[in-house]
Amino acid sequence: MKLVVTHYLRSLRERDELDAILPDLLAESGFEVLTRPRRGTRQAGVDVAAIGPDPDRDGARSLFLFTIKSGDLTREHWDTGQQAVRPSLNEVLDDYIPNRIPPHLMDLPVVICVCMGGEMREDIRAQWSGFCRSNEKANVHFAEWNGNRLADQILSGMLRAELVESENRGVFQKALAMLDQPDVAYRHFGLLLNAIFTEPKNQTERTRQLRKAYLCLWILFVWARDADNLEAAYQASELVLLRSWQHCDSGRLRKGPTQQERLAHLNQVLNLHFIIARLLLVEKIGPFADQRYALSMAVNSRNAVDINIALFETLGRLSLHGLWLDAISDGHDEAFAQAMGEGADKVLNIAIGMLNANPALAVPVRDDFAIELALFMRLADVRGRLSNVADYIRAMSDHLCNGLRMRQHYPTPATDYRDVLAHPRDRSDAYFEEHTRAGILYTFVLAWLAMIGDQERAERLRSALLNHAPHMTHQIWIPDDRTDEVFWDGDRDHGLSVPGLPLNESLEAVFDLLNRVMSEHPLHERVSAVRLRLTPILLTACRHYRMPVPPHVWQGQDRSAPDSDVSDQAVSDPEAQHS
Repeated sequence: MKLVVTHYLRSLRERDELDAILPDLLAESGFEVLTRPRRGTRQAGVDVAAIGPDPDRDGARSLFLFTIKSGDLTREHWDTGQQAVRPSLNEVLDDYIPNRIPPHLMDLPVVICVCMGGEMREDIRAQWSGFCRSNEKANVHFAEWNGNRLADQILSGMLRAELVESENRGVFQKALAMLDQPDVAYRHFGLLLNAIFTEPKNQTERTRQLRKAYLCLWILFVWARDADNLEAAYQASELVLLRSWQHCDSGRLRKGPTQQERLAHLNQVLNLHFIIARLLLVEKIGPFADQRYALSMAVNSRNAVDINIALFETLGRLSLHGLWLDAISDGHDEAFAQAMGEGADKVLNIAIGMLNANPALAVPVRDDFAIELALFMRLADVRGRLSNVADYIRAMSDHLCNGLRMRQHYPTPATDYRDVLAHPRDRSDAYFEEHTRAGILYTFVLAWLAMIGDQERAERLRSALLNHAPHMTHQIWIPDDRTDEVFWDGDRDHGLSVPGLPLNESLEAVFDLLNRVMSEHPLHERVSAVRLRLTPILLTACRHYRMPVPPHVWQGQDRSAPDSDVSDQAVSDPEAQHS
């Protein structure tokens, strides 16, 4: 296990990675963290400041000032370059210690630590030793925290025996070993989270569990990045976010230190999720999205079903990432809001490029891909660009009408891969009725046709449904009072289904019923994430656990939720979001 952690630490970069982990590691080891790394402010050589026992001096309470460097510390990193160590240490001695230590801490011994994920190379050790001898004083000491020491701290602190011993240690190692088979790695990581999130004795133990899950996700991500396969890391980051949310929901916690710790943790998990999403979706997939058939070919399958599934999966992820960028811009300064808005527009452009370059996205093979379509259209709506995607919905409506008439290329409610792969087996009445018995996709398309003002196509699709599939039950799903308690762990036995939408009467009757349901079951009263203006958390759960998106979202009704300053706290560090 130490080899696993040591490899992880050595692979961490300095900015937004090693400096993101160190404060949590210190807090878990009994330190009081005073400052965390920030961009845009002069730090005088100190990335992290903390108070804690000095193991090199009989546990004496000391003020630790950490200068963080990634990887190995070599001669090239010592005295030259923008991030050189020696100038940073001189800043600590000349500026931070005399000018920035609070008065009530002036009497504490000071330990200046050079912290690195790797090790200090032999060709630099003489310079380091000489610098320490020249500058060490009675109350100023120097220390080296290398990857080996950090690994010991992690294994003795954050990853205690109940996580890394016995079968749980094996589960974690299997998740790392199977990164080239993302579904297997994700399954093992889910088992690991189940082992972590046991019923705690108190809130402090719950906070420790959250930190363990966060650190394990970091390790998985770094290994996945080294393997150049971020699929499992992305799925795992969604799962950690969802499993963490119910314990970081400020509405469930009393104001105080615990609430602040949990909000800070949520911010860190979101930040890591954004890093993974950006690397996978924007940097890796984005450059090829608008190239004709490029993403379809990248699926590496000759089967149209495989291509369809992979493309809709990517469309949903892109849309969700864009919705996150749009959501976190709310409540921050104008420059930050503009940057996040531009990021959301960039993601939307990638998604539109996908649609134009990959005709397979014209018709979903599964009815539950209404989830991905709802996210995509929601993103286009909040960015004020419905006109850019209106033709896509029109084309999909035409394809759906033809599919119903010809009993070919129509979406199936089945989700089992083998059943979807064989669909449609034949054009018999029995098979057709079985695979059009119920659906959520058609209601969604009808609603969006009405929203873009194409009443003619909406009536044409309605007529096709009544003529060729009069037996179909059209339905929607909305959360109930139980949803907010159980959804985040993956429980699907909650919510209310509204079947039998009156399609045979008129479109107006359908929309009247939808409006009445949304009015009688306000989303912000059912889901605290919506109430706190963090709707993408609910959308993440819907996509991850394959539950329909409530009509409040794709109709825009959730925006009437009451204001709250808690969402600003939950994503409180704009610089973290830039990462």
